[in-house]
Amino acid sequence: MNQKIPEINEQIAQLIASLPSDRLLQQAKTPAQIEEWHKARQTQLLLAECWKSKWLVKDYYPVEEALKRQEISQRKAELMNCCVNEYKARWELCKVAEKYVKKCHAELQNLTISVAQCPQLSAHLSSKFLHQASLRQYPFQSAYDLFAETLKEDADSSFSVCLEPYYEVPMKKWRQVGKQYTQLLDRSELDGTYPQLKKAEEQRLKTNLVWHKVCFSWIGMVLWTCQIEAKNDPLLRKQLVAYNKSLWEALSLGVSASRNLHGWAWHKGELLCTDGAGGIYRKA
Repeated sequence: MNQKIPEINEQIAQLIASLPSDRLLQQAKTPAQIEEWHKARQTQLLLAECWKSKWLVKDYYPVEEALKRQEISQRKAELMNCCVNEYKARWELCKVAEKYVKKCHAELQNLTISVAQCPQLSAHLSSKFLHQASLRQYPFQSAYDLFAETLKEDADSSFSVCLEPYYEVPMKKWRQVGKQYTQLLDRSELDGTYPQLKKAEEQRLKTNLVWHKVCFSWIGMVLWTCQIEAKNDPLLRKQLVAYNKSLWEALSLGVSASRNLHGWAWHKGELLCTDGAGGIYRKA
């Protein structure tokens, strides 16, 4: 893309502030679902301001000001800072990786790429992902389009669980996934690629992820592609290592912040909470 850096950063800020998507608010039917959408949008608006404060506007501290007004907690302020850093590293990675993602996707559709080309992922984990990827057309015209879709997927899927007839959010499993993934990042090679999972590690990851609910994602496609291509491209290696670092920091803080949180669930548009691990879900 030929756009100047400030223009792109402003475009990204506007994108962050527009999530979760407006169409999802139209699908929210209950007061709890509507409230959840507005809460998510308010968080995104503050994230957008945080993005601006880092890369567009000097001497501007929106998150710190929100913290002083007691609108957010210290931990949420830290999480927002990590989240925006991860967005920045993701954008830098997508700028380099998009051409490879496009190429790998075309090879998937032509069935000329195999699980063997990415030994870091087991055959079972890869086969489901590759099958889902091969069913999709490549819709992007630029690295920005790919990056934007990954942010939309994150925000929209996070909100959309409240639209399900029933969706349980088991915090214990989420923490275990976060811990396992940070350990995987800790063990990553100097080129940013991940170590191969052992069978026991794979099974534990699938259990904690609630594997039957895991769907294809474009950020997953980006990272999978990087496992294949990073060894051959020094700039891609550099950006992958930087992204892994930002993701490790965000996940580590997220796991730490969730230690005192219990699970919750959505049932027919109502939020159900539990006051303890293994407790009974009750209406919030």
